[in-house]
Amino acid sequence: MTEVEPQGRGALRRRRRRLLLVAVVLAVAATVGVVLFTRVATRPEPAARPTAPPPATAKVVRTDLVDRVEVDGTPGYGAATPLSGRKQGTLTWLPEPGKVVDRGQPLYAVDAVAVPLLIGSTPLYREIRADVPAGPDVRVLQENLVALGYAEAGPPDGKFDAGTGRALRKWQKAAGLPQSGVLAQGDALVLPAAVRVDRVTAQLGAAAEGELMEVTGTERLVTAELEKSRRDYAPAGAAVEVRLPDRRTAAGTVRSVATASAEEGETKLVVTVAFADPAAAPESGQVVVVLTGARRDQVLAVPVRALVALAEGGYAVEVLRDGGRSLVPVEPGMFASGLVEVTGPGLVEGAEVVVAS
Repeated sequence: MTEVEPQGRGALRRRRRRLLLVAVVLAVAATVGVVLFTRVATRPEPAARPTAPPPATAKVVRTDLVDRVEVDGTPGYGAATPLSGRKQGTLTWLPEPGKVVDRGQPLYAVDAVAVPLLIGSTPLYREIRADVPAGPDVRVLQENLVALGYAEAGPPDGKFDAGTGRALRKWQKAAGLPQSGVLAQGDALVLPAAVRVDRVTAQLGAAAEGELMEVTGTERLVTAELEKSRRDYAPAGAAVEVRLPDRRTAAGTVRSVATASAEEGETKLVVTVAFADPAAAPESGQVVVVLTGARRDQVLAVPVRALVALAEGGYAVEVLRDGGRSLVPVEPGMFASGLVEVTGPGLVEGAEVVVAS
């Protein structure tokens, strides 16, 4: 016979199961609540919006403005010029390129007879001999003879006298020339100064008349090309600065300005610069020649980037004053070294202006 469970004991078990289920539900709810609370509590705060940086500014300064132009230069001996012979015969000796020829030294040889260099401003235009009338060519010969140590040729007065004849024959003997006491047109070549042979264009065995070589001066110079529109930056005699390859600087002077045709038909200028100290001249390498143009002393100036173009035309600068900004109309003047000269109502030295970044 089957035993029936008492009604009170079953009810008790059902109550216990309900209490356990409630406890589980409460525990799960508590866990979810903790997780949610944790997520909310640890959520990062929204980032603050960045504030705009203050504007870049600069002071209005009173200064000297100097307009400068920088051009690349090449060290050398200046432009070469052609040299032509005037003596009939055959070329039997020519100098090597780079040779320096000074007073009394041979430039070339014709029929095994040297043609020496004489220094002066008047070329030989006739045969010089004892009965020749006085003239500047005779004076040039006398000046050279005296400079070479033959004092009896002086004082140089342009008159060929007995002393000039004796001095001429002594020099001819010392130089290995025929001791004729006569100097024909092609027997010597008169140039303004000693020369350096840049390039030989003639060949041995050729006729001695015509172009023989190209020569330069003996002084180391710098040549630079300049746009024709900037001619005023390089007047002859103007002082310049030369930046050397080793970053040193040297003082120089514009020796000459010549016109040269550049590519595409554009005409340019060739500026030749001499060094104040010849020892500062570099042997090679690229240099920079700094030429000075206009100058304005003690003017108000601001950075060029401080200029503001106005819609109605003209320019202004934005001035900071009393915690705010105001546009002040200005009249631009000279530009130099990143600055511009400005004049405007109420604009004073030390005022702070906004500079475009």
